[in-house]
Amino acid sequence: MSIQENVALKAYNTFGIAVQARYFVTITEIAQLQKVLKTRIHPEKTVLGGGSNILLTQDIDALVMHINLKGIRIVEEDKNEIIIEVMAGENWHKLVLWSLEKGYGGLENLALIPGNTGTAPIQNIGAYGVELKDVFVRCTAVHRDTGLLVTFEHKACEFGYRDSIFKCSAKNTYIIVAVQLRLTKQHHKYHMTYGAITAELEKNEIIHPKPKDIAKAVIAIRQSKLPDPKILGNSGSFFKNPIISKKQLEVLTRSYPQAPHYKVDATHFKVPAGWLVEQCGFKGKRFGSV
Repeated sequence: MSIQENVALKAYNTFGIAVQARYFVTITEIAQLQKVLKTRIHPEKTVLGGGSNILLTQDIDALVMHINLKGIRIVEEDKNEIIIEVMAGENWHKLVLWSLEKGYGGLENLALIPGNTGTAPIQNIGAYGVELKDVFVRCTAVHRDTGLLVTFEHKACEFGYRDSIFKCSAKNTYIIVAVQLRLTKQHHKYHMTYGAITAELEKNEIIHPKPKDIAKAVIAIRQSKLPDPKILGNSGSFFKNPIISKKQLEVLTRSYPQAPHYKVDATHFKVPAGWLVEQCGFKGKRFGSV
């Protein structure tokens, strides 16, 4: 285990903020993580994954544990479905591309979301009508105080809209080290009504789409809206879309008849936060380097 001192973190966060970690260690094995958590030499510890859901505003005077656990393995498989276990340090979008190359369905709508797999359950990542909980089976985590491995089944994660137990009652208690997902091998269930997926498919004259086609449409839409983090630092889309009542929607559409909205249930609708930001004139707004 090699603990470094005064390590630049610019390459470890998608905003590209140039700050330093007083101490830094790369975690490549679960046993190594458990050992680091037990050390009393560095009592202050901070977890860093893919660096896409964090805004670093100053140097970190602590031991930064960079979770870089790698690997994808098959847990179960039959002719229709497959369950895979993905280690926390695997890049999420690369995982999506890997699944598409194998012909698996389930992750296509979640293409091009920045970050690593280990952090995906924390806020139940989602896009274009699909959420992680739709394919999630279970995850394995290390308890930060005891170092023990704990398994969280789907129900125990208490998934909500961009929410989970890891953001609420279990916040800062566990470090997720592996995630198991259930994907389809055939009879894929497609979600194409949210956003402009159908229009993008029609533009490309695709009548009978495959998971790859939907992923390509999602990628094209996201690239049209979001800058490449390598060119302009960003964390992708991190807004929560407001969920409003049917009465509130009626008020909104009287003033804005073309307001996009999506039905959540009989009395609630989701309005895209990006559209609201744009209506307020803040799309592309800059204040210095922000």
